[in-house]
Amino acid sequence: MNCKRLFLACFLLLSISSFAQQPDLSMIPYRKGNLWGYASPDKRILVVPVYDETSFFYEGYASVKKGARYGYIGKRGKMVIPFQFYSAKHFRYGYTDNLKANRPDTVLFAGAVLTPGGIERCIDTHGRQMSKCPAINEENAPINQLPLIADSAVSSFSTLNKSETFDKVTGQYRMGGDETYYIAVKNDLYGVINTKFDKIIPFEYTSITKLVVNDDIYLLAEKNGLKGVFSRSGSPLLNMEYSRLEQLKASDGKDYFILSKNGNTGLKDAKLRDLVSNSYADIQYDNAGGFILTGMDKLKGCWFLNNKVVEPKFAEVRFIFQGRFAMIKTGSGKTGYINNAGVEFFED
Repeated sequence: MNCKRLFLACFLLLSISSFAQQPDLSMIPYRKGNLWGYASPDKRILVVPVYDETSFFYEGYASVKKGARYGYIGKRGKMVIPFQFYSAKHFRYGYTDNLKANRPDTVLFAGAVLTPGGIERCIDTHGRQMSKCPAINEENAPINQLPLIADSAVSSFSTLNKSETFDKVTGQYRMGGDETYYIAVKNDLYGVINTKFDKIIPFEYTSITKLVVNDDIYLLAEKNGLKGVFSRSGSPLLNMEYSRLEQLKASDGKDYFILSKNGNTGLKDAKLRDLVSNSYADIQYDNAGGFILTGMDKLKGCWFLNNKVVEPKFAEVRFIFQGRFAMIKTGSGKTGYINNAGVEFFED
């Protein structure tokens, strides 16, 4: 491939990766009883439920199932590829090398299995097997969890004069200006001092860890198996009463805290304000973009990053499409979808 064709291929590949994996959320799989169709975001039925299984639309096509076989429909609800596959993935863009035109061509293709127990092949939009699968770029997965940003560099520990105040220093941070605070250890217990050797937090904790939260610094402390939070100046922000105190950065770039106290778990924002009350057996972050709530009866619900709560009443919950939807499973084993406005796209 010459330089011009290589440039075109690279440009095309990067362009494809920016839109190829986005679902069309104007038509949402909708279940009524055991049958599936499609509804609009405001829950108007667009395709009457007649299928055993449906999927989201990609590039104008959606795979649907009747009996043991899959086919594809268009957005008008009409069959465009008949039921002939034993599995069928969604359509996506790829590129093939057009030797005659001296350039790559973009094509739509999907992975499908044509025979029972067969190998997945690539098909075109007519359902025909392609002689060769198009090239794709898989490096466009969304970043769901970003690393914490370290605070700015501060003076080294060597600037401290040796003192009986502490045995060693394990961390440091700035309060503003030239004032530096140090997380230190004395007799195996942690505390915080400043450059004047003033005790900002007394040496009575089994651990103190610096947390960088947005542009602020919190100090996570533990004592007698319980955790709490101090401000960078040593003021208590959360009392030492939590068996679990977990900080994380979600896919929206914001920091959150999951806290458990006396067997009850809740969720707070970066300012330590309540988002979800301490009334759940467990809360876990799903990397797809939301929090899964487990009730005391072990049923599951969810908290979307737009602050929408769906109370626990399902057997399973997981987030999809960067947290815009959650896929649930009812106690009877049936699946369904809920969007981040709390709209349920199913009825039993």
